[in-house]
Amino acid sequence: MLSVMDDLQSEDFTLYRSYVRKRCSEYALVLRAVGIPCEVLLLEGKFALLVHARDADRAQKQLELYLRENRTRSPAFDPHLGVNDGLKCASLYGVTILLIDLLQRYQAFSLDWWDAGMSHAGLIQRGEWWRTLTSLSLHADSLHLIGNLVFGTLFGFLAGQRLGWGLAWFGMLLAGALGNWLNALIQDPSHMSIGASTVVFATLGILVSCTWKQGKPRVSRWMPVGSGIALLAFLGMSGERTDIFAHVAGFGSGCLLGALIWFLENRLEFLVRHQLVLGLAAVTLFAVAWFLALLAHG
Repeated sequence: MLSVMDDLQSEDFTLYRSYVRKRCSEYALVLRAVGIPCEVLLLEGKFALLVHARDADRAQKQLELYLRENRTRSPAFDPHLGVNDGLKCASLYGVTILLIDLLQRYQAFSLDWWDAGMSHAGLIQRGEWWRTLTSLSLHADSLHLIGNLVFGTLFGFLAGQRLGWGLAWFGMLLAGALGNWLNALIQDPSHMSIGASTVVFATLGILVSCTWKQGKPRVSRWMPVGSGIALLAFLGMSGERTDIFAHVAGFGSGCLLGALIWFLENRLEFLVRHQLVLGLAAVTLFAVAWFLALLAHG
């Protein structure tokens, strides 16, 4: 909501305040394009868009018109946070998967990582929630590992670019764990599974949901959904040992989480600004899950 804040002691009006400089700069470009002088300053911990008192009413009307014409796009959500964010998210995913694979292969610290971390439906149902996370980093063989590394780093890179590395990494783990939990609820208690494919399809779901929310024309909004479902069918529905429902649950969880992220991005600016906090939270959650797994069954 735009508002004109009147300061009788000054010739300038604060037309808009935000923690995100890019939003103020965007609005400043709109005003300058129609010949209204303005500037963006940091005031009391927030960025402020200032205009002269005589231009305040006209500036507010121009911004309200601009927002009405672009209502399908959220000014709080930056869809292109940059290559660096994508590389950070993809690297975190790749390093995590490779590290756990090495620890498991060589039975580091004389612990049975496989038995402690695999997704076991019955044990998850009885409260061992950490298996929904730990199983994401275990793989049956090199081919299984390489496939999940390739697609996971690709989707992780795209998610990092779109959401920021910390939010993307946190969302990937959360949606992947949710997919495994749903899979454990529907399966027979003896059902066991491993692999990062659930988080891969969860990340695809996040991308599909966020991209769908950005589309303006009706056809453009449905294209990413169709593409995601097609890719899910092509990559996740074949193979003798494929856990189909885990893939579907991961994809669905990602779609739901992507929609939630979009909802929050429209309302809570701190999600954009606290990438480091979210990234560290994800790493901590994953480390705690493995600690509990090894403590209970190591």
